[in-house]
Amino acid sequence: MNLSAMEGYRAGLVLRVVGISYNQLRYWAKIGFIKPSIKSAQKGSRRLYSFGDLIRLNTAKSLLDSGISLQKIRKSVDYLKKHEPEIKEPLSELKFLTNGKSIFTLTRDPKKVIDVLNRSQLVWSVAIGKISQLTKDKIQE
Repeated sequence: MNLSAMEGYRAGLVLRVVGISYNQLRYWAKIGFIKPSIKSAQKGSRRLYSFGDLIRLNTAKSLLDSGISLQKIRKSVDYLKKHEPEIKEPLSELKFLTNGKSIFTLTRDPKKVIDVLNRSQLVWSVAIGKISQLTKDKIQE
């Protein structure tokens, strides 16, 4: 492991755990999609990511692999950030549902499915809690 969880995770470990390229990681930070929350890259220094950053990166990668565009993922993440107090659940408890075109957030309340892109039709889900556990397991390898 590059650094302890208390200090953060360096890009090399993040790339291995998430399964994306360095250019993709750098681009996402540059456009403000998912920035390293512990320490951003300064001249001569290294980015440091939190465990939460790894969860967000793995979730985004999973949605991209499901056929969702980066633009739609960004819109969904922005929606969740804006409405976080209304959802009242930790990120690891949420599930994203997608049909490859739209994204929904499923909460523990079975009556509450949030259509974050204002469309319909549910096909499969991405369990962020499961991504969280897989991320922990990969860090330990």
